[in-house]
Amino acid sequence: MKKRMGLMICVLMCAGALCQANEASHRKAVEELFNQIDMPGTLNQTVIQITVTLTSAAAEDGDYGDAVNAYVRKYVGWDAMKDELISLYMNTFTEKEIWDLVAFYNTPAGRKLLEKSPAIGQAVAASVHQRLVEHSPELKQMMMESDFAVFKRVIEQQGKAPAAGPR
Repeated sequence: MKKRMGLMICVLMCAGALCQANEASHRKAVEELFNQIDMPGTLNQTVIQITVTLTSAAAEDGDYGDAVNAYVRKYVGWDAMKDELISLYMNTFTEKEIWDLVAFYNTPAGRKLLEKSPAIGQAVAASVHQRLVEHSPELKQMMMESDFAVFKRVIEQQGKAPAAGPR
């Protein structure tokens, strides 16, 4: 019985060490992927975009660029987000899948995807913006109709229905 108990303890200790080793190698794979796809640089660009958006929205209030940049970097910069992003990738992808991604990004197509993704993202954002601006009169009409429907319900509740909607 004592031999069996000792053997079980040894097996459990080895299994625990193996899990830790697998977690460490999984983390190393994610870190390699992040180095390859320049995740720190991507997150830094996000910080810059957020800072520009926030400071341009409050431009009339003064020059808060440095303060906003420090704030955004503190909470969503690479140092702040690294461990959370690694955990997210480890929980989403197996270690083998991470290494498959690393292998893909080492191919010409993978390198091209990394190179072209920012421009594609900007083109998509510009297209979305253009479509929304182009069709903004429709949104305004929909909002007016919604306002009128609310107004109509209020009037009907008071027993006085309006004759027609907005034109």
